[in-house]
Amino acid sequence: MRGGLAVRRACRGGTDRCWPGEFKLDAEGEKRLLLVLGLCGFASAFAARSTDPIVNSIAAQFQAPVATVALLSSCYALPYGLGQPVLGPMGDAAGKISVLRVCLVVFALALAAGVFATSLEQLFVSRILAGVAAGGVIPLALAMVGDAFAYERRQVAISRFLAAALIGQLLGVTSSGVMADWVGWRGALAVTALAALLAVVGVFAGLPAEAVRRERSRFSVADAMGRYRLVFANPRSLVCFGTVFVEGLAIYGVLPFVPELLQARGGGTATQAGFVIAGLGLGGMAFSASVSLLLRRFPVYLLMRAGGLLGGLGLAGLAAAPNWFTMLACFTALGFGFFMLHNSLQNRATELAPTARGSAIALHAFFFFLGQALAPPAFGAGLHRLGAEPALLACAVILALGGVAAGLLLKRADIREGLA
Repeated sequence: MRGGLAVRRACRGGTDRCWPGEFKLDAEGEKRLLLVLGLCGFASAFAARSTDPIVNSIAAQFQAPVATVALLSSCYALPYGLGQPVLGPMGDAAGKISVLRVCLVVFALALAAGVFATSLEQLFVSRILAGVAAGGVIPLALAMVGDAFAYERRQVAISRFLAAALIGQLLGVTSSGVMADWVGWRGALAVTALAALLAVVGVFAGLPAEAVRRERSRFSVADAMGRYRLVFANPRSLVCFGTVFVEGLAIYGVLPFVPELLQARGGGTATQAGFVIAGLGLGGMAFSASVSLLLRRFPVYLLMRAGGLLGGLGLAGLAAAPNWFTMLACFTALGFGFFMLHNSLQNRATELAPTARGSAIALHAFFFFLGQALAPPAFGAGLHRLGAEPALLACAVILALGGVAAGLLLKRADIREGLA
């Protein structure tokens, strides 16, 4: 079969019963699937936070307030989240690969348009379009991982996919800061467009359609609503979606204001801001490298609680960090804790409704990015009215409580159904 992908139906419990959309790959096919999807995740994450280290540079060129330019993050995250209720069911109905390909093409074009923006308004429009298109990349890729890997192997597979996305995030924020100091913010955005173009090539040339079930149906609002009802019929959905909303709200409001926080502490170059924000990805990489060991030694409920607490400590440490290097260490601790919690929630989201996995992951992303979109204006208001320390400590408490509550509530639900 094309590309060495021997596609076999993945049946649960040794029976002939399969959820629609699921498939099984041979070892070569699994590697190739993760490689191509990882490239997609890399490109999406590479661009997601690329404007954070260069907020001051963009504000200076367009003579705009920093708080206004910081909303570029919201203009990417909010459309990303709002597109999920449509893109998820479209992937379930029309085929995840087809929707993924279209999203990547639009994503690359929108990023390229941002490079040539002649006004701040044009830059905002390009980020909005890029955000909508990016909304179909990582969620659909995660749903495909869920289709291809059995539950007991899925969290490790997801962590490998996320490792690629984390490398993208890590390189995206660092290269953005370095490029801005070297050739300007347009050069930084040009690199993100190039990464997206490489993902387009990969998804067309390296990801065979045979990896997705052939049976397709037309998208309809009625079918989409039916899939959402199926997802919300699982009581764990409220815990998963509520917690990822809290994650986005507590963590991602800080990122666009890192340059401002650095300036208040005697730093503030775009390169320094990029390295500090990259700590989030460094912590995630450390978690991805240790996830197999952690899962063998600790129950997932404990990982959720520990992740929330560690992430909260990282945010609290930022309130007292005296320089950019200490802030980098705090962001690294935050990243390890965040991804310990987030990866566990993503794995649970893939099992909320196996027959509507694309819709479940889309809702997961919707609530996560809704939190991210609301975070910058909320944190900015707290920062400028209360000060950095109270605003950061509030975020720390919110994240810690969210992680602890998620671990306890999901364990209680599993015990009630005899699953723990």
